[in-house]
Amino acid sequence: MKASNVNTQEKIQNDIESVHETSKVGTWISVGIVGAVILGTYFVLYGLYMARV
Repeated sequence: MKASNVNTQEKIQNDIESVHETSKVGTWISVGIVGAVILGTYFVLYGLYMARV
């Protein structure tokens, strides 16, 4: 019974680690998209400002 619990705990720990790695990748993708939108907005507004001047 004890060996079964250890194997189950190891499997759960491995599953948690794989989910954590996947969520870190998703976080960096989201940060990249938000950064790209902010930069794009900045360049569009700057371009509109320079066209006006």
